[in-house]
Amino acid sequence: MNRRHFIKNLSMVAGSSLAMAPGMQALAKIIDPVPMPLSTKAQFARALQDNPALIGFANVTENFALKALTIEGKMPGDLKGTLYRIGPAGHERGNLRYRHLFEGDGMLHSFNFGNGKLFHQGKFINTPKFAREQQAGKFLYSGPDTKIAGALAVHHADSINSSNTNVISVGDKLWTLWEAGSPMQVNPQTLNSSDWVNLGQNSPFGQSLKGMPFSAHPKIDPGGDIFNFGLNGNGQAVLYHLSANGQMKNAAVVDAGYRGMLHDFLITHKHILLILPSLSPNGAGKGFFERTRFEKEQPMRVLVIDKAHLTLKKSYQLPPGFAFHFGNAWEERDGSIHFDASLYPDVGSLHNLSALMQGETGKHTNRSQTVLYTLKPNGGFTEQYIDGDSEFPRIYDHLVGHRNRLLYTTGNKNNTLWADSIRRLNTDTGAVDEYYYGEDYLVEEHVITTNKAREGSGYLLGTALHVPSKRTCLNLFQADNLSQGPIMRAWLPYHIPLGFHGSFLRS
Repeated sequence: MNRRHFIKNLSMVAGSSLAMAPGMQALAKIIDPVPMPLSTKAQFARALQDNPALIGFANVTENFALKALTIEGKMPGDLKGTLYRIGPAGHERGNLRYRHLFEGDGMLHSFNFGNGKLFHQGKFINTPKFAREQQAGKFLYSGPDTKIAGALAVHHADSINSSNTNVISVGDKLWTLWEAGSPMQVNPQTLNSSDWVNLGQNSPFGQSLKGMPFSAHPKIDPGGDIFNFGLNGNGQAVLYHLSANGQMKNAAVVDAGYRGMLHDFLITHKHILLILPSLSPNGAGKGFFERTRFEKEQPMRVLVIDKAHLTLKKSYQLPPGFAFHFGNAWEERDGSIHFDASLYPDVGSLHNLSALMQGETGKHTNRSQTVLYTLKPNGGFTEQYIDGDSEFPRIYDHLVGHRNRLLYTTGNKNNTLWADSIRRLNTDTGAVDEYYYGEDYLVEEHVITTNKAREGSGYLLGTALHVPSKRTCLNLFQADNLSQGPIMRAWLPYHIPLGFHGSFLRS
C-alpha cells in the first residue's frame, strides 16, 4: 500500500471516536458514570467461602518476590530458560470489584530454570493506569463492563490499557499485550515495566501508529518476523509487519467490515487470515462484553490477506461460530488453506467470565472443540469436528504458518469451572494422547519448549492450581508422552491467579 495513502486512512481512523478496538469504542468519550453495584465484591467473597475453587479469581494486592521452588522429580539438563505467563490479577480496589475477568490489571510471572534450580517471581505491569490507581487507592477509570461513578475521562485506549493478556520476546525486551492499545516494554530479568512501545518509531510511519490497537496474539513466523492486527471500532483493521527486534517493516489498513470482538488470527507462509466470528455488539446491557451477542444467522468470514503487501485477496464464508483461539494455518501448492479453531457454538463462554467474577459458577456454558477447516481455491470449504473439548491450542514455533500435525490443547473432562486436562492431537491420524490432572486442579495453558526443530520433541510446560492446598504447581511433561504424567513438578508455597497466555524463552 502507498505509504501516503495508508497514513491518510490511518489518520481518519485515529481521528474518529471509534478508533479503538470495539471493546473500547465508548472510551474515547467520557464513560457513562453509572455506579457499579457495591454488592459485586461481597457476592464474590460469600461465594468463595462456599466454593474454594474460586480462589483463582480472587484479588491480588502485592507482587511476588523472587522465590526458590521445591522440585519433585529431576529437572532435565537440557531445559534452560524462562517461562513467562501473564493474566489479570488486580480485580478489586476499595469496595469495588471488576465485573469481567478481562478487565483486571495484568501481572507477569517468570519461572527461571538453570543449574538444577527453579525460581518464581511475579509483578504487576506498571501501566499508567495501574500506577495512578495504586497511588489513589481506588479505581479511577471505568472499564469495558465496569462503570465507576465519577470516573475520569478516557481520551485514548492506553488510558485504561491493563496489559493483561499475553507476553512475547522482542529484541532484548518483553512485550506485554492487551487487546486495544500499545504493547508495554518489560525487562525480562527484573520484570520491571518501562514504557509503551511506539510501533512506528524509527520507521517511515513515525508517530502515525502511536497508541493504535495491537492485538494480544501476534504471530511470529519461523524467520522471526512478527505479524499482527488491531481492530478498530469503525470496522477497519490495521495490519502490522515487524522485524524480530520490533522495527516496523510495513503497515496497512483493510476494511474488514466487522464490529464484533476479534481476539486471535492466523498466518500461513504467504497470507494473513482474519477469521471474523459470528458476533455483534448489539445485545442488551451497558458493557461491551455484556452487549456482545452471538448471531446465529451470521456466517463466520475469513479474509485472506497477502503478507507481502498487506492487501486483501479473497474472502470465504463459513457456518456461524465463535472462537477465542486458533492454533495454526498452512497452505498447499494448489492454494488450499488449512486451519484449526477451538470453536464454540455460541458466546456463552465470554459471558461466563463475567459470572465468575461475581462468584456464579452454576451457569451452563457450551464448551469448545477442535474443528479442522480447509478453504478451497474455488471458494468452497470443508470442516471436520474432533471429539473432545479444547482450548488454548499451541504448536511448535518452527511450524507457524507451515504444515503441522500435532496440536496441544487444554481440555475439560469433569471440571466445569476451568480446564482439568491437557491433550495432544495428531490432526492427520486423529490419535489423542492426554493427561487428566484430576478434579482438584485448575489447569492453565501449557507451552512447548524444545531446542530441536522437530515436531514431537522437547517438553510441554504449564501451571495448575491445586485447590485443596491453595498452591500452584509448575508441571513438565515429555511432549511425546503426556499420558505418563509430569516428569517434574515444582510447587509454589502459595497460589497465583489463573492467567491467560505465556511463552518460553530459551537461554
